[in-house]
Amino acid sequence: MDAFDHIRRNLDILLVAQRYGINIDRHHKALCIYHQDKKPSMSFKNNRFKCFSCGVGGSSIDLVQKLFSLEPLQAVKKINDDFGLGLDLKTDYKPDMGKIQEMERQRQLLRAFDDWIDKTHSTYARLARYYWQNMQKYRPVNEGDEFHPLYVEAVHRIETVNFYLGILLKGTQEEKTALYKDLNRMEVKAG
Repeated sequence: MDAFDHIRRNLDILLVAQRYGINIDRHHKALCIYHQDKKPSMSFKNNRFKCFSCGVGGSSIDLVQKLFSLEPLQAVKKINDDFGLGLDLKTDYKPDMGKIQEMERQRQLLRAFDDWIDKTHSTYARLARYYWQNMQKYRPVNEGDEFHPLYVEAVHRIETVNFYLGILLKGTQEEKTALYKDLNRMEVKAG
């Protein structure tokens, strides 16, 4: 296995793309860098990318080549330097098992975080629907009517729920991470 194979097999393309400024949504899609894209048509799967609009695809090395207008060896050197892989590009390749394990751990963390986002989004989408229905169902009809407790709860909570949904759908990685920390902190206090 040479340095090219090592990068293709062990370095998650999602990490590479995000490191170099490509915004990837929760469905692992992004705007294509090969053409003027208005709707995400570049998909990331099985450690490769593919644009379903223009047909271009490849590995993380191909992606870095395009982003920085580099030759393949230059792209490998850049990835090696930027990710601190410690690959010796002049002699026979010997993998650093510690770095490989750390990259795999990072890949698993990223997958677990994506799973958390999907699960949390589903939960808050159900909550938003519940509160919206309660606001419709228990809305006071006349000016002097008393507020139903479920109406009051919905009015007080729906804005927060919609705010969280906005972050989960369109927030940056930093905003999603901050939300994860905040929600876990609230869960610990409640528990």
